[in-house]
Amino acid sequence: MKNKSYIVGLLLLCLLAWTAKSYSQSGNLHIRNGNKAYANNDYKTASEEYEKALKDKSSQLKAKFNMGDAYYRQGQYDQAVEQYKNALSATNDKILAAHAYHNIGNSYLAQKKYDESIKAYKNALRSDCKDDDTRYNLAYAEAMANPKKQQQQQNQQNQQQQQQDQQQQQQPKPQDITKQNAQRMLDALDNDEKNNKKPAQPVQKKQIEKDW
Repeated sequence: MKNKSYIVGLLLLCLLAWTAKSYSQSGNLHIRNGNKAYANNDYKTASEEYEKALKDKSSQLKAKFNMGDAYYRQGQYDQAVEQYKNALSATNDKILAAHAYHNIGNSYLAQKKYDESIKAYKNALRSDCKDDDTRYNLAYAEAMANPKKQQQQQNQQNQQQQQQDQQQQQQPKPQDITKQNAQRMLDALDNDEKNNKKPAQPVQKKQIEKDW
């Protein structure tokens, strides 16, 4: 009886191990299929493949994060946020958490939910304070959330442009320009050009799925 019980137990362990391995292989297969569909801009199929991968526990983190990416690309920002948050609850990795919060911030920003996006970007920086992309997006969201401040900045740029025009009109004749004055004028023009640059668009989402 003992020998039979031992054999039965061993068979059950082997069966469980085989089942787990099969699910794991299946999960990875769905992840790969999803990534392939994503690369081909077929985001609906990608999200369906990632949904299937959720059945495999070892693939759930990848599936949740990548599903968020697929929803984001389809403009389904609320669903994207939900999946990024699901990924956050499944990891303790600070870099991955920073990327998830960055993408949550972008999802809110796309909906003009500036306060929510600001919170998300700040959370991202708490996980990775060296992320300049997130720092830039935070500044962008804060500017969009405060139109009055943005208008003040625009007014300052207009004043700088007027000063630049006046400087060009009042430029002395070539023989009157000393080397020191010439350098001063070049520095002023260079600063004006930098200050009058149009603000760039926010940095797009972190595409972690390509690393998997």
